[in-house]
Amino acid sequence: MSHFPLIFGLLAALTAICLFVSLRGSSRVRRRLQSQGRTEPGLIREAEQPPVLPSAFVKKFEQKLGIEKDSPKFKETKKSLVTAGYLSDRALAVYVGIRLGLALALPIVALPWVLHKPWSKVLVVGAFYLLIVAGYFLPQLVLSRLIAARQTRIRESLPDALDLMVVCVEAGQGLNAAMKRVAEEMQYSDPDLAGEILQVNLEITAGAEREQALRNLAERTGVDEVASLCNILIQSDRFGTSIAQALKVQSETLRTTRRQKLEELAAKTPVKLVFPLLLFIFPAILVVILGPAMIRISENLLK
Repeated sequence: MSHFPLIFGLLAALTAICLFVSLRGSSRVRRRLQSQGRTEPGLIREAEQPPVLPSAFVKKFEQKLGIEKDSPKFKETKKSLVTAGYLSDRALAVYVGIRLGLALALPIVALPWVLHKPWSKVLVVGAFYLLIVAGYFLPQLVLSRLIAARQTRIRESLPDALDLMVVCVEAGQGLNAAMKRVAEEMQYSDPDLAGEILQVNLEITAGAEREQALRNLAERTGVDEVASLCNILIQSDRFGTSIAQALKVQSETLRTTRRQKLEELAAKTPVKLVFPLLLFIFPAILVVILGPAMIRISENLLK
């Protein structure tokens, strides 16, 4: 079998990714130059260069895919990428490019295998349609798994971060300094939570209010425990209560909730073991116990 379809499919995927990224990048540069009012001749000539594809076609293409800026689907996809840990501005362009590239590449890669099958035209068209749909929605499933895994890691490392933060606050450090120290201490053991805490500290250092930075943290992670912690810190900062005591209470609450979930899973274990016992273990036990007796009974009956 020739490797030409495989190479052609990979090239088509890479072409789609590069084309989409270049279109998004050129439009972003043009908008930035127009908003800043730059008047350098070279920059203006570069910004006024015609796009690779007509702007009306690109706009209609973005509308069909739901990736037009400020659209609900655009905001939802951007939020999902941020929750998964991809904070770059080009993350959305790369993500959409991967989806389009896989939707083009999978049918081309599978073309030799499908054509060698004695299938009717309806089955061939249906197979290509399924491959296109699978290539388009597979990155979305992978992104969902990445979001769930990252949220689990953040949820599991949150009590330890709270304990370290309590120690720092009780030692006399402020909340900002405590968050920075916790992020530095946990950057190797729990990089996801450490990166989020460091992002909050950077936003506060850049001039954002602490309340807004904490709300951004809750929105980025999408973890209920982190949102509860942010609300507690906001209330403590607003009413002037002890932050160390609030962190202690939140840490104990998280550990109690984790223990209750583990106890709930342990209580469900006997019920989940019923079907494996009935299907696999009990038949083997019956064969071992009744097998010799059935052999002897059959021998006595044959005499």
